[in-house]
Amino acid sequence: MDIQMGDVPATWANADLLGRLTGYKPETDFRDLIDLFLEWFRDYYGKHP
Repeated sequence: MDIQMGDVPATWANADLLGRLTGYKPETDFRDLIDLFLEWFRDYYGKHP
């Protein structure tokens, strides 16, 4: 699919400064988040056609 209106073609976001200022460091692996999202998606759309 071609890029859609509102899509960001590239990003160089860096949250290092935020981490240094707040001490927050994410500990959840992105693969776990994908599993959680898929679980939510299937549950939500399975009940709401």
